[in-house]
Amino acid sequence: MRSFFYWLFSIALATLATAASDHTDKTGEFLWTPTVAADVLPVPEPSRAILLGVGILAIAFTYRQAWLNLKRGN
Repeated sequence: MRSFFYWLFSIALATLATAASDHTDKTGEFLWTPTVAADVLPVPEPSRAILLGVGILAIAFTYRQAWLNLKRGN
């Protein structure tokens, strides 16, 4: 059951990070003029968001394998 919750939490974290990295809100307050701010607004790139989610899951998998090997004494 612990393994199930670990993967459920990992997938939820990857999903939240993916959703948070895809910034499309351009109505924030800036300390400079809006014409300058238009040049530095984040560009939504779904491929980067997907890679972030995959990277988090890869780290979760690697961490779990390392933890299991440590517990087994290998």
